Amino acid sequence: MAADPEPMVHGTLMAGFAQACINLKIVAGRQVGELLADLDVSEWYPLRRWVQLEQMIGVTYQNVDPIRLKLGIEMMSLWYHRGPGRDVIRRGVDFLHFQTGSTGIVSVIRGPQDLVGSFDLREFDAAAGRAVIHSTTPFHRKIESGVLIGGLLAPGDLDYVNVHNDGDPDLLVVEFH
Repeated sequence: MAADPEPMVHGTLMAGFAQACINLKIVAGRQVGELLADLDVSEWYPLRRWVQLEQMIGVTYQNVDPIRLKLGIEMMSLWYHRGPGRDVIRRGVDFLHFQTGSTGIVSVIRGPQDLVGSFDLREFDAAAGRAVIHSTTPFHRKIESGVLIGGLLAPGDLDYVNVHNDGDPDLLVVEFH
């Protein structure tokens, strides 16, 4: 099968985002309902539809980055506690390998490699509690940071997780203990 001409995101990603908004009581306006009205969690949707959904949060709030971070955390909490997460990972650090491997992020986005990008584990030091991820995906880095925090914390074996990308915007530095 030939690659789709544009990136596509899986309906479960859109549904997870919407449920996270509901759980966190984030109001993004009537347009969100219109974007999600015909959502089927087993189907694929153009990435532009995800971008529209995510951008609606910015219209509602002035300081949107902390909200994006919380949305990513909540999406992964839902994935772990109400979705397949418990069957996929046992420990927080397992999530790093899952998310950066061949089954994590690639399960929710597909399309031409130059548009889909990658999410690669560049460094991993369990003893130091540090990892570095290089991301060229089209997703907002604050949401990705929240996804990493939420995924690492969900199993409950880590006490502290932080993600930052102060230098290179495509490098996510993860600290965990």
